[in-house]
Amino acid sequence: MEDCPSIASSPVQTIHLDELPKDGRILDIGGGGEGLVSRIGGRRVCAVDYRMSEILEAKIHDPPANWFVADARSLPFRNRSFDMVTLWFSLEYVADRHTKERILAQSFSVLKTGGDLSIYAGRIDCREDCFIFNALFILPDGAVSKVGYGVRGNQGQTIDRVCPLLRRVGYDDLQIEDNDWWFKIHAHKA
Repeated sequence: MEDCPSIASSPVQTIHLDELPKDGRILDIGGGGEGLVSRIGGRRVCAVDYRMSEILEAKIHDPPANWFVADARSLPFRNRSFDMVTLWFSLEYVADRHTKERILAQSFSVLKTGGDLSIYAGRIDCREDCFIFNALFILPDGAVSKVGYGVRGNQGQTIDRVCPLLRRVGYDDLQIEDNDWWFKIHAHKA
């Protein structure tokens, strides 16, 4: 990575991705790149990314999702439009805590009452300037995707820092899975 005097990296993490609910509309925030959610959820997924290049990369896998270039700090959707919102390995691209909170607040706004938020995220609790999260994703259909995400280090992205943000914007009933180098949070909008 350019401009990285110090770099930390994780060992390769084998991550079995969850099935998505069979019904309802899903908003995938940061859905470009590998297009993991759109590859699983297909036509029910509305994937947003702020870079067209990331969307084009995801389209290589030919998922039948709906694609939008948008800034997650100000989503172009009506309140209560989606049954589920996903942030699968996209929060780490937002190093600033206040921006993370704003994105989580937007996710809460567009989620229907009774809807769910699904987060997969790398634990970035290093002091180095850059962090590389290495993963081998196993999709529910058995497809495999090997990636290395290069992001800003020293951002303090941990369960203990993300959960209070979720509660502050209104999420409750947090279910947490801690996996050393990464974590998963399922949150509910009552």
